[in-house]
Amino acid sequence: MSPTSISLSRLIRSKIEIAFPIRVRLESLADGFLEIAMSTLTTGPKPGRSLVRRFWNSMPTLLTFGMLVAVGWTGHHLGWKLPKASELRGEVTTARKAEWCAEHSVPEAICVECNAKRMPKVTKPRWCKEHGVSECPTCHPDLAQIAGAAKLPQYDTVAAINQFDRTENNSRCKKFLRRVQFESQAAFDKSGIDIDVATERPMVEALRINGELGFDQSQVAHLSSRVPGTVFRVYRRLGDSVRAGDVLALVDSLDVGKAKTTLSKSLIHWEHTIRTLTNARKNVDVIPRQQLREIEHDTEEAELEVVTAQQALINLGFELPGGLNKQDAQQLTRTLQCLGLPQDLCEKLSAKGSMTMNLIPLVAPQDGVIVEMDVVAGEVVRSERSLLTLAKLNPMWLTLHVKQEDSERLSLDQKVKFRPDGGQREVSGQLSFVSPSVDEQTRTIKVRAVLNNQSLGLKANSFGTGWIVLREEPKAVTVPIDALQSDGDCQIVFVRDKDFLKKDSFKVFHARQVRVGARSDTHIEVLAGVLPGEIVATKGSASLRAELLKSAFGEGCCGGHGHEH
Repeated sequence: MSPTSISLSRLIRSKIEIAFPIRVRLESLADGFLEIAMSTLTTGPKPGRSLVRRFWNSMPTLLTFGMLVAVGWTGHHLGWKLPKASELRGEVTTARKAEWCAEHSVPEAICVECNAKRMPKVTKPRWCKEHGVSECPTCHPDLAQIAGAAKLPQYDTVAAINQFDRTENNSRCKKFLRRVQFESQAAFDKSGIDIDVATERPMVEALRINGELGFDQSQVAHLSSRVPGTVFRVYRRLGDSVRAGDVLALVDSLDVGKAKTTLSKSLIHWEHTIRTLTNARKNVDVIPRQQLREIEHDTEEAELEVVTAQQALINLGFELPGGLNKQDAQQLTRTLQCLGLPQDLCEKLSAKGSMTMNLIPLVAPQDGVIVEMDVVAGEVVRSERSLLTLAKLNPMWLTLHVKQEDSERLSLDQKVKFRPDGGQREVSGQLSFVSPSVDEQTRTIKVRAVLNNQSLGLKANSFGTGWIVLREEPKAVTVPIDALQSDGDCQIVFVRDKDFLKKDSFKVFHARQVRVGARSDTHIEVLAGVLPGEIVATKGSASLRAELLKSAFGEGCCGGHGHEH
């Protein structure tokens, strides 16, 4: 490059630096373009090219540099400046930072924490020993953030707190002294925090435990044949409802036939000995005394045989009618064949020629439903095998397994609620049994409740959720469960200031220590710290907790040293 082109390049570069007071790193790019342009203008003539053609080819480059010089000159005289990266990200400028309270995230001019005169705050907190919170609105209703008279809980919250071991607040915790403030109503609307009203609603405090339903084992009968034999007839099916005394099946057993035959023979023999004794006593003068004593002895033995034969049939479950010894052989055979059978069934079997001395009925001992059945006509059965299971469906037993630490809260006759898996209807009952021992495997305590199943909607062996009711409160003070926040030292709910919606008011939420009780899927009972009608932050209240912790960071344990109790 010639000395003339170098001088021209330096001249243009100096003009660009004057035009842009903000240093822009275009030096190397400018040098490159200038070298190209100057080489185009200063290079000696080449064969086949005219001076006009070379000038025409350099026009785009010259025009580009001309536009850059024009923009630079205009910006220099008009005071243009490039924006800073912080301003592009929406951060406050240095001038605005001077007016902004970084600690509390509001302008200094409205910050109530930096200037307590704008909104006085508690400097010497009062600890409520009864409720376990500082600045208790129940004991000091003037603290309530409600327009008008405060409404107190309509039940004994102190008794409810002391009824069980509950989470306690650290009396040294001072985070509740902080207020969380928003710059404006618009800033709060953009925060995404929802609010709700503390309301009164029925709440149940209960132990929630998974449970299993089963039949009342005191009303379950497992039926089997008392003797081995062959199933003769089956009269009922699985699921049938039966009444006590109904014949469910007949078993043909050789042992039964032998027992009936023995009774029949013994009765006939006893009746014969009685007649012989009667005749002998009429002829006492003719019959030797020794022979009379032998006849009397035979009569006694015959009577004992009858008693033994009767007892054998009673042991098999038969009920024997009286006057059997008065019947003749044909009547006695008929009676023993129909023994234990309903009259109509006996007549049907006799009409079909199926009557036999070997039949023993399987009789329902109680009302109920056949819930298990393993018997078919013609199969061989034994006495140790269960053929039918009969159960009452109402009531049902609910079995629960309670943790050892919760067992002290249990007592008989406590109310129990149960909802089967997949069901919507709850059923109620009472606690009827608490095991005196701990399960060796699960280390839990087995308890049982009796549930009403009059509708027969509960099914045995089904699972579900049970609640052992410890306390019921029809008008508990509650807030949505999202409103409760905790940092390990104390439980907090954020209550909106009563003047929040007023024009030109400070947009403040007060941090309140609370004690909680019963829980549901959506709400939690507040035993102390919030009164009915107060507005609380719900969904998104974790951001208020984060702001609270940010302000307390570096102040030491629990945000400072508080009072003792």
